[in-house]
Amino acid sequence: MKRYITILMMALLAAGCSFLDKEPDDMKTDKMVWSNRNEVLKYLTNCYAALPMDNLHQDDPWLGCSDECDIPWAVYRTYGINLGQWEPSTDFYVRWGTWYKAIRATFVLEENVDRCQELSEDIRTRYKGEALFLRAFYYYLLLRQYGPVVFFNERQGNSTDFGSLPRTPFDECVNGICNLLERAETMLPISYASEPENKGRATVVACRAVKSTVLLLAASPQWNGNVEYADFKNQDGTPLVNTVYDEGKWKRAADAAKAVIELAEEKQAESGLGLYVNAPMDSPEFNPYKSYYDLFNNGWNSEIIWGSIDQGTVSWDNRGVRYAWMIHTIPTGINCMGAVGPTLRLVDAFYMENGRTIDDPASGYIETGFAVTDGPHYNPHKVDQKSDEGRKTLIADLKNLDAWGHSAGDRNMFCNREARFYASVNYCHRVQLTYSDDATIRNKYNKKADQQDGYGRVEFYYGGTSNSGENLNYPMTGFLTQKRVVPCDFYNNTMPGKYVSLYIRYAQVLLDYIEALNEYDPGNADIRKYWDQIRRRAGLPSIYETYPEILGDKDQQREYILRERQVELNFEGDRYFTVRRRWLAMTPDEGGAVDNRRYGEGGRVWGLAVRGGNPSTNNFKSDAFYTRTAFETRVFKKEYYLFPIPQSEIDKSPALVQNPWW
Repeated sequence: MKRYITILMMALLAAGCSFLDKEPDDMKTDKMVWSNRNEVLKYLTNCYAALPMDNLHQDDPWLGCSDECDIPWAVYRTYGINLGQWEPSTDFYVRWGTWYKAIRATFVLEENVDRCQELSEDIRTRYKGEALFLRAFYYYLLLRQYGPVVFFNERQGNSTDFGSLPRTPFDECVNGICNLLERAETMLPISYASEPENKGRATVVACRAVKSTVLLLAASPQWNGNVEYADFKNQDGTPLVNTVYDEGKWKRAADAAKAVIELAEEKQAESGLGLYVNAPMDSPEFNPYKSYYDLFNNGWNSEIIWGSIDQGTVSWDNRGVRYAWMIHTIPTGINCMGAVGPTLRLVDAFYMENGRTIDDPASGYIETGFAVTDGPHYNPHKVDQKSDEGRKTLIADLKNLDAWGHSAGDRNMFCNREARFYASVNYCHRVQLTYSDDATIRNKYNKKADQQDGYGRVEFYYGGTSNSGENLNYPMTGFLTQKRVVPCDFYNNTMPGKYVSLYIRYAQVLLDYIEALNEYDPGNADIRKYWDQIRRRAGLPSIYETYPEILGDKDQQREYILRERQVELNFEGDRYFTVRRRWLAMTPDEGGAVDNRRYGEGGRVWGLAVRGGNPSTNNFKSDAFYTRTAFETRVFKKEYYLFPIPQSEIDKSPALVQNPWW
């Protein structure tokens, strides 16, 4: 068993989820499966096989349908969703059956694992705990995508009339999930901090973190007193949503998040849990940029609570999950097709390095013009950037994440921004981190001789190497995502390391905690305590030092807490669900030349003018490119707050009621 369970999981996925689709005795005798420790481990491992992976989020729409991101290719079904071209029968991103099969498999394992006498009692108990955890997690995935589900407390036999089973009220689903997690917690280790070969398996920390996430969903306006769902009922009239607001749900969510934090603070040696940093935050070696950037590129670390390993293989016929992400996010021009673009809404949300928002007159933000000097972190060794030795040293510093920030010639709108901005957003004129220091290779990024300086600065403007206008392999927003892009020599297919598909990390739990606290106790000192930890890791001052007037003001604190989520958790799938559970996704487009709205998928989506100017004469100094431009108009209807239950499932199960407004 000393192996990564998730590596085996990926191998089984490649072969198909047969354990989820059939009874074990369809393939081998029942006795063969449940008497052999290796067969039991295979069965358990395949219970993990329905977990989502970060493969460009091809299997889910949480990035492509979010107001933080644009994925332009029509082959992805997010394209049709954003244009309002879907209905229950289109079956976009259907996971209803997949996750129910996985849930069923966890019941089978729980019922049969004790038959395997080759396994010790403690291992059998652990396996049952893993099954309970996975069942809870799959129910949670169903709940957040579809709303109230059909919740089973035990495996249903073949004689069950599934067509007659109605949906279970939302709060009962939540309580059922929490019960499963509480039971699982008693059977699992706190973590595998001392057993790296078992990373990716269920733990006490993961149980508590998922419970926190589930309860935050239940406390949020979508599900806590939402009168819009007053008519959302089963056929017998049973309400599926409680339309009476309960402030106590926020406290329950806060208490659950605090239970995770206690494991980090009181049992750190066992849990190994905390914010990831490259060095202690009070030491001169601490680097907020490197800390945030490496969090996603450094395999398992102290911040990751629940995730799945990706080996990051580099063969074109055996790509790893991270490799697929890199192909679609590295600028077009050399072996890549980068087009996954942050929107201006996200770009504008990042703070300045002084901790102020860009619309704050005291922030120092400048929209126009170009920087004439490097930023304070850009050239730490003060090398001569025009010499070949100095150029190679600076490129090495950039790839090692010791150098960061803006350089001379960058647009002023990208200057003096916070560290998370540079770790998340790739912009025009930036030196790229994914190629060797070979000047010949890097100069291939630049069409014009006077821009071939050996640094490989990316050209996103119209007519540039990474925006030729001849295909869709360019970012329509004018930006690419930098997050999860590994500094390496991608040109020569040398992408080292292991990478994790993240489900929950510690900073999210801290944000869950302060968001929940704010709703029922906005003056609680823990709000500042844990918010300050996140901002300090980001290299920012306390929000209360910058904006002291918001202290204790629930509404103002909420706005900044949600903005902190938007920035800290960007491109992790959180934004999609945050705007929906907060009932903010249907914010109207009120017009104007600049999109100042902070929430919502409906209406215009803004970026830079990727078709501005003349492609034959444009260059790094072309002002036309930096004009704010609406590149797309999206459709968002009230029914889109939830995915429809697939019509095929409704047809098979007459007792199921469809989600509201579909």
